[in-house]
Amino acid sequence: MVIKMQTLRIYDEPAFRARLAQLDHRAKMAFSAACAQRLMPLFIRYAKKTGTDAQAQRLREILSTAWDAASGVPGDVNGLDAEAAAFGPSDDAEWVFEMGYAQNAAAAVAYAIRTCLSDDPQEAAWAARQLYEAAEYAISQPDLDQVELHVQKVGDSLKRNEAALASDLVQTALAFLDRDLVVVESAPPSWEGLRQQSVSEGLSWAATLR
Repeated sequence: MVIKMQTLRIYDEPAFRARLAQLDHRAKMAFSAACAQRLMPLFIRYAKKTGTDAQAQRLREILSTAWDAASGVPGDVNGLDAEAAAFGPSDDAEWVFEMGYAQNAAAAVAYAIRTCLSDDPQEAAWAARQLYEAAEYAISQPDLDQVELHVQKVGDSLKRNEAALASDLVQTALAFLDRDLVVVESAPPSWEGLRQQSVSEGLSWAATLR
């Protein structure tokens, strides 16, 4: 009997960047905004825990500006990248687990704005990296059972980082990135479908993260 092994998605930033380079400016913007959108619920979780709800509201407004820019709505995005990045937790802030998520979310919004400003595919690729890193962060903690259970299932020879890649959280994040690229490559008449999908999936995906 032949057993078919499921092919795992991997995070291949050069491949993402090459595909993004073929897109027009607005498509790059929409892709990076979708990456950031999926991380917003995690920043909101951090804000609720740390009493920084005003930061979460402002970050949402900045991200909305990025979506508007992708749709051709006139607006000034100058300086918004630095403002978004500044919402990432500082090194001297009191540590909470959600700080890692907040850092990725703030960075993703900043990269979405930088994509608007520069049309550089690397900025959009860096936005994608934040989603992947958030998933990695979620399963990097030693007290999480799912990685250890996966190691037991596939054998002791599998390294922990390989088990992490195979986790549902990471594979789902990579599936989001792959599918979003297909969507923006198809040049739909508007980005509203992608925006609503990233909002909905961001909420449900965040609920599965510690």
